Amino acid sequence: MSTQLPTYLLGHLFTTEEMRAIFSDQRRIQAMLDFESALARALTRVGVIPKAAAATIQSKCDAKLFTMETLAQAAALAGNLAIPMVKQLTARVTKADEKAGGFVHWGATSQDAIDTGTVLQLRGALDLMDQALEKLCDAIARICETHKSTLMVGPVPDHHRVRDARHRGGAGAAVRRSGGHAGCAGRPRTSGGGGAG
Repeated sequence: MSTQLPTYLLGHLFTTEEMRAIFSDQRRIQAMLDFESALARALTRVGVIPKAAAATIQSKCDAKLFTMETLAQAAALAGNLAIPMVKQLTARVTKADEKAGGFVHWGATSQDAIDTGTVLQLRGALDLMDQALEKLCDAIARICETHKSTLMVGPVPDHHRVRDARHRGGAGAAVRRSGGHAGCAGRPRTSGGGGAG
């Protein structure tokens, strides 16, 4: 019996549809299956398993062939998600090629599949973050260029000091010098000095 997951009212404030998709149940299983597929290819390259067996394993490494609810229930009993996933993958491979079924998950542990799958998801998430940071840096640079001569009041208690957009212009230059987001960590800091700087 399936139950609908609750709607999180603030969920859209803290993520995007693209990021949510990366960490969806289906993508989690697919990332672990990608590990199993890569493992089969690697074992073939070093001569441990036949090419035909690896091809059969790879053909079954598709999350669409798995039922998420069945995996979830089995994982609760097994203690982790990899055990029922490998069991189901083995059954599907064995049905297609009995000999190939014996090579599924060969030499690997549950943690290998879980950890590598998680890292694959994180890689996808970091790619999205890189894209977002690039857009942010471009937007900051445009704002700095637009307001490079705009006067503003310095945020100092008890008195005000006018500063110009040399500060902002410097920030924009820093963004441009950094080549975008990739240089954020090593970007020069700009300051006009004094209480208002």
